[in-house]
Amino acid sequence: MRFHLGGIPAPRDFVPDDSWKQLREPGPWLMQLLALPIGIGLALLVGALWIWATPLPVEFFKSRAFPSLGLVSLAALVVAHELIHAMVHPQGGKSDRTVLGFWPSRLLFYAHSDGELTRNRFLAILAMPTLVISLLPLAVALVTRQSHGLVAWLSSMNILFACGDLFGVLLLVFQVPPHAVCHNGGWRTFWRSPVSAGDTGPQDLTR
Repeated sequence: MRFHLGGIPAPRDFVPDDSWKQLREPGPWLMQLLALPIGIGLALLVGALWIWATPLPVEFFKSRAFPSLGLVSLAALVVAHELIHAMVHPQGGKSDRTVLGFWPSRLLFYAHSDGELTRNRFLAILAMPTLVISLLPLAVALVTRQSHGLVAWLSSMNILFACGDLFGVLLLVFQVPPHAVCHNGGWRTFWRSPVSAGDTGPQDLTR
């Protein structure tokens, strides 16, 4: 794993030929603009579920500690969110092909994998923080009827932060066949059929 300040680095050994197709996707600013309504809607829905389905202690949000605790927890949330992305990368994110970075001019944190991925692996990478941080705690609270204001806060805010991830999930689902192979080329994403490349997909995806 390595760290990078700036835009998503260009791949070291990837030059797409005619077998690769480029995903139709917006640039960073437009992507965030298009994805934000998705994030706001889902955050409101998740927050409503916490309030409706669990005995949410609203006193937490009224306490004097909430503003400072809320900000500190959001910083920790960003780190946890990106680390969960990285853990789904090949080799659990321990390879030097995993890049954790911050793009200041786009206000964008990212976990980037510089290598081939199956489409389904790519989907898992994008969706995992939402499943682990937002939906799993909510499901546990629904079953146990126990909740905590800080957990509900992080659950709702995480799904707001994940709006770009979820927008990416939609792009992959509607544009890329299930058995395709994907590769990031900086910000842009490319995909190809394993058959067209004469193989059965990347060989390191299960490691």
